[in-house]
Amino acid sequence: ELAGLQGCEHRYKTVLKEKAGAIKAAGGAKGEEVLQLEERGAFLESQKKELGEAISTGRTALDTTQQVLSSLDSAEGWGTWDLFGGGLIADLAKHSHLDEAQGSIECLQSQLRQFKTELADVTIHADMQVNVDGFLRFADYFFDGLFADWAGLDKITQSQSQVQRTKGQIESVLSRLDSMLNAVEQEQAQVRNQLDTLVLNTQC
Repeated sequence: ELAGLQGCEHRYKTVLKEKAGAIKAAGGAKGEEVLQLEERGAFLESQKKELGEAISTGRTALDTTQQVLSSLDSAEGWGTWDLFGGGLIADLAKHSHLDEAQGSIECLQSQLRQFKTELADVTIHADMQVNVDGFLRFADYFFDGLFADWAGLDKITQSQSQVQRTKGQIESVLSRLDSMLNAVEQEQAQVRNQLDTLVLNTQC
């Protein structure tokens, strides 16, 4: 019995789509309503795609902030040891981790610019673009010669605070994006149900 029903869902959707086309072709209020629901559905699908891309880019940037923090934490540890006579080995290890942090920061800066671009495509809430410029300003902090002066733990601590603030900002925006994605998916389900009900109950 199941074998005989194989593909029935696909056939059902195909017939439903054909009937929707017939209703639109017939014109009138019902045809206009079907058209509006389809247009809304297409817009929501586009927004879902844009939100997904923004979330993916944001999560990548978030992972990079963790890499930066890990390098800075290691540099801080070696720096502390250096204060207690760690010597050349501690000094070299500290600067090696600072070099790692700088490399990750350069990568993060590029990711944040891409994140800003992705957010510009999200049109459900225009205020989603706030704070992103702050991310980019933060990255510039690492390109003003401070690495040459990072012999002291104070500079490392300042940088850790900067990265933590940026990480928090990204997490905040990602939380809002996740909420928006959930809202879009819920509305998509509502629109599909409304469209199916309308098509099923309309006589051609």
